[in-house]
Amino acid sequence: MIEPLYGERYNRGINNAFIQEYKLRTVRIKAKKGGRSFLHRDEFYEREVEDGLQGRTPGEWVKVVEGKEDPKGQTPFLVGVVNPLVQQGPCIRTLQSFPNDKAFKSFDPKQYLKYSIERALKKRSYFKYFDKGCRILYGAVDGLPGVIADEYINCVLLQINTAGMDLYRDYIRENLQELRNKKVIFLDQEDYRKMEGLPLYEREEIPNIEVEESGIQYRISKEIMQKIGHYYDHRINRLKLRNWMENYHGQLKKGVDLFCYSGSWGLNALAASEDLEKVHFVDQGNLGDTLSENLKINGFEHRGEFSRRDVFDWLKEKAQEKEKFDLVISDPPAFSKSLKNKTKALGGYLKLHKAIAKICKPGTLLAIGSCTHGVTLEELDQTVNQAFWDTGMEIHLLDLGIQGPDHLMSSLSDRENYIKFLCYLVC
Repeated sequence: MIEPLYGERYNRGINNAFIQEYKLRTVRIKAKKGGRSFLHRDEFYEREVEDGLQGRTPGEWVKVVEGKEDPKGQTPFLVGVVNPLVQQGPCIRTLQSFPNDKAFKSFDPKQYLKYSIERALKKRSYFKYFDKGCRILYGAVDGLPGVIADEYINCVLLQINTAGMDLYRDYIRENLQELRNKKVIFLDQEDYRKMEGLPLYEREEIPNIEVEESGIQYRISKEIMQKIGHYYDHRINRLKLRNWMENYHGQLKKGVDLFCYSGSWGLNALAASEDLEKVHFVDQGNLGDTLSENLKINGFEHRGEFSRRDVFDWLKEKAQEKEKFDLVISDPPAFSKSLKNKTKALGGYLKLHKAIAKICKPGTLLAIGSCTHGVTLEELDQTVNQAFWDTGMEIHLLDLGIQGPDHLMSSLSDRENYIKFLCYLVC
């Protein structure tokens, strides 16, 4: 059982070690009727703040109340962090709710951070999937908004993108190093930090990262590394594809992994079926050496081929040559980072899936991935179905998936829910 930080244990006097003399100033939010409960909000925008943010320190930890406070201390409230320098997005991110002042007198951010990190690691420890590495910290869902940490065989890569957490960046790193017993390296994302008005530090030296996931090993060099290294988010879906391949009676000899990056989907496919003679890895990045090494260390050096090409150009060429594939995997980068561009993103998926349909044949296994926020599984499925309407072939949905439990979420409506996976049989 994961114990709460405050609450009943605090009231029994057991948890006093967490309470130190860190006084919080109050920020008042405009009273609002209807909508999501104030205590369930995880962020607020400057327009919602009653008295503005003048005089507030970037990263200051504050007490957040709605409307007027009860002089007797019976007003429920939130503890959060504020940043008046935010250029785009919320200026207050909340951390924890309290029913009244009796349950809370003062607050120690360091104790809160230490507890939240330990709690996040405890959640991952329930699953064997994550013994060799995973996303160990995932932002607000772990009570650490703006903090992302991925663990690998040889290091932990850590990024901090919010002011309240950045005030304690060294403390967070020290805790992770002690708990994981390996080097923790900052991998700051400049674009995110600029939006928060955060300082830019000299980039730390990053090693070539070593990854092991589901029995597959990877070496990813710092020169070609995307975002925070390896994409653990589709781990469970790669295993789903392997399961369908292992139970497939048909002929799976030739496959393609589109937008391949380090080759995670294609390598899993090669591990699933010895009958799969070759996987074509396609990406416009300079990934040839990385793919060659990853194929070699997994014993697949003669079963993979890399093409440094624009994926749409490669698909057009294969369609003109009338070449067909038994296994087609497509997991592109996000087509949009903003909900307002959702229609454009869906148009991009439709264009891609129409091109993919031209290299499929009856019996093809088709795996479709998406990491675009705001696009639902149903909408993604509609683009695939629409793409096959004029091909004379049918498709049947075999499986679907979301992100793994190291990328935690509470419900399908959560903002943290962004990964989609669909697996089809083409007939």
